[in-house]
Amino acid sequence: MFQIAASQVCGGKVGLHEAPPAHSPRLVTVQRLLDQASTLLELARVAQAPTKIGGEFFGTTPGELAEIQHGRYGTPTLAERKIAALKRSIAACEDHGVKASANIVVPDHSHAPRVHRLLDEYSPHLSVRLLNSLEHGTTSIEAIERILAKRGAVATTHYITAGVSGARVAYHLPDGRRVSFKQIRRVRLPETCTGCRFNNETDCHEGFYGVRLYYDRTGRYHVGVCIQRMDLSLSLDEFLTSSLRSEILDLRDSEYHRLNARRAG
Repeated sequence: MFQIAASQVCGGKVGLHEAPPAHSPRLVTVQRLLDQASTLLELARVAQAPTKIGGEFFGTTPGELAEIQHGRYGTPTLAERKIAALKRSIAACEDHGVKASANIVVPDHSHAPRVHRLLDEYSPHLSVRLLNSLEHGTTSIEAIERILAKRGAVATTHYITAGVSGARVAYHLPDGRRVSFKQIRRVRLPETCTGCRFNNETDCHEGFYGVRLYYDRTGRYHVGVCIQRMDLSLSLDEFLTSSLRSEILDLRDSEYHRLNARRAG
């Protein structure tokens, strides 16, 4: 069976997730969005559980941020206010002992200045995770490697989760800051992915990333295994008694033993 050590509630507006802070602190990690206006008011309440405040960084200057906003809101003045609020949120996280993390996608080396500004101008309390762009392939990976080399980053730990495609390498910078580089391994479900029309190097970048839990308008939960094949989704009750569940567990166990054997050898 699945053994759940932690669950993560992410995305959407903070107001959509009222219940998680009331759950057992041992089981729930509540991931909020850094740029939500209500985050500051929520911190004291949710800090009772192991909490991580997370956000995607699309712009580190008012000009960059304004470029990706709707035309009605895409002014440097409004963007500057959002960045100021973001920095206050990060400071509030530090005051409350709450972890704050930032994801930043690096399509190519032209985005390097964004990363350097994030590391130089934002609080060292902020944990930074660099993500390669799946669409840009090796160009993105090489750009991140150049950025890390310029910062004098030293790889310390390689994290691999057996049975899923997500992996990351943790780096330490000379100033003591910790940065991670998230990558995607080639992992496929041995039965479900075989014969899938997307199962090729062009159409399937993510592979099997893990299960995702969806909540529909009728209050039912559904389990998905592929962001491109929603037809594979099953209701939670169906999933728990399906061969798909067994396939996922078997893949996890077999890869866990393989990785351990490789490490021991």
